[in-house]
Amino acid sequence: MIKQNKKVLVIRCGLLGDTVDATSVIEPLIEVYGSDVDIHWVSKPGISDLFKYDERINKVFKLKHTRLPFLFNLEKFKIILNSIFSPYDLILNLEIGSKFNDIVRYSRSVNKIGMPMNYIPDDIFEEHRVKHQLRILDILNASYKEERAIPSIIGIEIDSIKDKYPIDKPYIVLCPTNSHVGNLNHRGYRSWPEKNWKELINKILEKTTFNIILVGSKEEKKYFNTFYPLQQRVFDLSGMTDVPELITLMQESKCVVATDSGSAHIAGASAKNIISIHGPTNSYQSAPYKTTNNSVKIASLNLECSPCYDTEVIKKCKKNICMQSLDANIVYGMIEELNL
Repeated sequence: MIKQNKKVLVIRCGLLGDTVDATSVIEPLIEVYGSDVDIHWVSKPGISDLFKYDERINKVFKLKHTRLPFLFNLEKFKIILNSIFSPYDLILNLEIGSKFNDIVRYSRSVNKIGMPMNYIPDDIFEEHRVKHQLRILDILNASYKEERAIPSIIGIEIDSIKDKYPIDKPYIVLCPTNSHVGNLNHRGYRSWPEKNWKELINKILEKTTFNIILVGSKEEKKYFNTFYPLQQRVFDLSGMTDVPELITLMQESKCVVATDSGSAHIAGASAKNIISIHGPTNSYQSAPYKTTNNSVKIASLNLECSPCYDTEVIKKCKKNICMQSLDANIVYGMIEELNL
């Protein structure tokens, strides 16, 4: 009789940063179910590129319409149908909303943890999102090495991009954008002002010999016009890199500077040194995850009113002083502290 590999379905169908943090369950799952476990992942299109070169993930279900019930959602229906003919040993739902409850309910699996059977709120103020994801996994009551339960992602081979991008000399990566960049209301308050980024660029150029690489998505390309004309040693790669390339660019960098964004979480899982700029968001929960493999510094004014994101306080704030007043000298000082 042919022995079948164990099968696990992980449901984490959020934004880029959410998905990066959720990869902290991959190594524990391999430890629990064996190195030949088949791990399937439910992800958003585009975000699924995170797993393009990750041989630990055997299949990615790309779910575009998350709110539609499975009877009107071909992608969800395929997941359920797949489980009927080849049941899972575990369905691990890392989402705390109800959008994926139908997948969990109607898919076949020996074990099911997370919603809708287990509601584990993410309401602990000083708990990182990674720890919250692991609390859901811990319902399984399986033992694993905690030091391996960290975000882990796989980039493209460095030789594939050596001739494509200007990485022949030591460089710092700057990520000036986030998912709400350009928003004029409180939703854009995670952004650090353009003038601050420009001042930081000038300080790096004046006081170091490092090149600077600017990164961002295709949708954010227009924002980068503010940095033109580019100074010598500054390279704009916005809209040019895919996710695996971005992982490798950050992995090979001296340091990454970013606001609270998906790019910051990619940096946390790949780069050696990360400076994460926070104002209205809770850095305990949403900063890049600190591990023995990286150094994470939080640039923040730590005002009494911070963090205020998703509260009435931010809606009444007209000046966004936690980001506007965060001087470039503070961030550059952290770069100096790294002794690169």
